Amino acid sequence: MFARVGVLAAVVVLGGTIGVPTRTSFGLEGHESSLRATLTMSDGTRHTINIQGVGCAQGMCSRVRINDDKTGGVWLDGLASVRDISQNADGPVHAVFTFKDGSSRETSITALNRVLYIGSRFWTDQLDLAHVKQIEFE
Repeated sequence: MFARVGVLAAVVVLGGTIGVPTRTSFGLEGHESSLRATLTMSDGTRHTINIQGVGCAQGMCSRVRINDDKTGGVWLDGLASVRDISQNADGPVHAVFTFKDGSSRETSITALNRVLYIGSRFWTDQLDLAHVKQIEFE
C-alpha cells in the first residue's frame, strides 16, 4: 500500500496543493490543509509527502485537526513534528507532539485518527501511524 509513495513522491510534491486554507462554517477557517511533511518510516526510509488529513481505515475524519487524549484536538498546521511514535498494531498511538512555538508534549492519538491520508488533488492513499517513526512538517 505505502510502497507506492517512494515512486509517487515527486507527483505528490508537484501535483499537490500545499497550504490551502479551509473555508468552512465550523470554526476551521484559516487553518491549512494539504500539509507537506517528511516521514521517517519504522525501517528508516524517508519520504516527502502531502498530508491530506487524518482518520481511520474506513474514512478521513478531518483535514485540519487530529484528536488526542489530552486536549480533544490539535491543529495539524500548528505542529512542527510528531516523534517517538509508538508502533501499536491497534488502538491509540502514543507520540510526542512538538509545536511551531517550540513547546512539546506527550500524548495519545485516538484510534479514529491513527491513519494519515496522503496524496494530492488527484489521488489519496492511507498510511497507518504504526508504520511511521517521525513526521516533520515543513
